Amino acid sequence: MNVSILDQHVFLAFWIGFSRWIAVLFQLPLFDNVSVPMIIKVLTSFLLAFAFFPGTQGTLIAEVKLVGPDNIWLLMMFHTTTGLIIGFLVKCIMSLFVATGSILTQQIGFSSVSYFDPTQAQQVGPFERLIEWTMIVLILSSGALVPMFKGVYESFFSVNFLNADKLLKTPEYFVLFFKAAFSASILLAGPLIFANLLMNLVMGIVARTVPQMNVLQVSFVLNIGFGLLLFIGIGEEFFQVSFDLYVEKLGDWFQFLSN
Repeated sequence: MNVSILDQHVFLAFWIGFSRWIAVLFQLPLFDNVSVPMIIKVLTSFLLAFAFFPGTQGTLIAEVKLVGPDNIWLLMMFHTTTGLIIGFLVKCIMSLFVATGSILTQQIGFSSVSYFDPTQAQQVGPFERLIEWTMIVLILSSGALVPMFKGVYESFFSVNFLNADKLLKTPEYFVLFFKAAFSASILLAGPLIFANLLMNLVMGIVARTVPQMNVLQVSFVLNIGFGLLLFIGIGEEFFQVSFDLYVEKLGDWFQFLSN
C-alpha cells in the first residue's frame, strides 16, 4: 500500500499544531502522572490536534508558507516551546496547592512523614498528595478543562510565528504571576500558620509557668492534634477557595494569551 501526501502544506500545518498540543498536554494535571501510558498521552494529543485543526488550519498554513517547507523545523521549535511555556504555567498553578500542602505538613509537624511516590517520581508528604488529588477531582468533575482547551486553541491565533515576540515583551506579567502564586499559597495556609504561632505562644507561657513540664513533647502532640482538627473544620472552605483561585489564575493566564 502506497501512502502519499496530497497537500504538503496542510500536513505540515497539522504536524506543527500537534507539536504544540502534545507539549501542553504532557504537563496538564493527571496527564503529567508517570503512571499514564505514553501511548495514551500521544493519542489524546493527536485527537485534540485533529479536533481543533479546522479552526487553526488557516493560521498554521500561513506560517508554513511564510517560512517554507524546508524550514519547518523553525516552526516545530517555536510551537513546541510555546506549548511548553503554556503547559508549564498551567502546571505552576497546580503547584501552588502542592506548596500549600508542604507548608501545612511543616506547620502541623508531619515534616518527617514523607514517602516516595512512584507515580510522581518524587518525595511527597501526606497533605501534598491529599490536596493535589482533591483539586484534580474538583477540576475534572467541574469541567474546568474545557476552558483550558479553549485557551490553548485561542493561543494559536494570539501567539503564533507572526507575532513570536509577544511572550518576550511582557516579562512583568510573569513576575506578577509567580508573585500571585506565592501569595496564594501563603493565603491558603494562613489559618494553620496563625494557629501554629498561637500554639507556640501558649506553650512558651506554659514553659515559663510550669518549668518541670516537657513542653517540647507536649507541643508536638498538641500541634498535630490541633492542626488536624483545624484542617477538618476549614476543609470545605479551604477547597472551595482553592478551586476559585485555580479558576481565577487559569482565567487570567488564558486571557493574557487571548489578547
